[in-house]
Amino acid sequence: MKTYHKLSQVSFLKKYSYKFLFVAFLGIHIPLLGIIMYALFATTISTTTFILITLGLTLGATALTLKVLDALLDPIIKGKNALNAFVQDKTVPDLPTNYTDEVGEMLRNIQFTIERLDEVDQEKQDIIELISHDLRTPVLQTLGIIDFLKEDGDDPQKRQEYITLLNEVATKQVKFLEDMLKILKAKHLEISSKNFEMLSASEIINAIIHTYKKSIEAKQLVIGINLPAQLSIRGHANGITQVFENLVNNAIKFSQKNGEIRISGEETNNEVKIIIKDYGIGFNDRTKSTLFKKFVPGHLGTSGEPTTGLGLYLTKKIVEKHGGTLEPYSAGKGTGAQFVVSIPK
Repeated sequence: MKTYHKLSQVSFLKKYSYKFLFVAFLGIHIPLLGIIMYALFATTISTTTFILITLGLTLGATALTLKVLDALLDPIIKGKNALNAFVQDKTVPDLPTNYTDEVGEMLRNIQFTIERLDEVDQEKQDIIELISHDLRTPVLQTLGIIDFLKEDGDDPQKRQEYITLLNEVATKQVKFLEDMLKILKAKHLEISSKNFEMLSASEIINAIIHTYKKSIEAKQLVIGINLPAQLSIRGHANGITQVFENLVNNAIKFSQKNGEIRISGEETNNEVKIIIKDYGIGFNDRTKSTLFKKFVPGHLGTSGEPTTGLGLYLTKKIVEKHGGTLEPYSAGKGTGAQFVVSIPK
């Protein structure tokens, strides 16, 4: 890589092909320059001496040129070895990504692709572990309750208690499956500017509030919405909906009964901000540092609602794909939480 690095510092050798041609040019002309210098300074020139010097300079220049050209192949070989190491041993390389020619772009692409593949592979394993654990647990609980029913099924009161427990376990399992399907769908959203459109912020929020009407009524929450009618967000329809659905769901999940949730929005010259604020359990600085990490166990909701550890992670990813930011705020436990979504106009 040293030869490639040194030649990359030369301003007029911007392309990889230029580096090869430059080395070849020097290799061709070194013998010629040597012969000219000998002819200029030698007092007498014999035919034999001339032939030997010409041959020596030609062989020397050829050997040096081949050595330098071989050294120029180092970054290509490095890229090939990185791919082989990842395929065989799942080793993630640390390739240089600061070069601007064709080979430099190749190295950046290899590094980026391997990192993404490694991330996808890790997330696949995490999801398999998460699903296997969270699906297995309620099934085992169900089997346990069925055993109790077999033993105490003749007692009407106990039978009703077990049936109620079965209903609760089954309901939680269905909710978990629904959440996982939403999360997996959101993760595979193809979000790019080519499928962005202008979206009404109030329409999206109102539709989400309607979706969670039963949960809101169960906790007797007051929802305050202050969004200008003309406030629009430029983005991917499903992606933006998923962002605010996750945030509203969290606000409901972590709010106490008879609590309040406020949703407001504002527009500047450069961006649109949507603020979702609740007055629930909140979080401290330690929890804040793990909010957007995937599969980090979170608190149960105030009514025992489960968490998957993926919602905020994917929400932040979707916002970032829109070129925006997602900022969390809380004064500490018991003080509520606020999430600010900023999307460029």
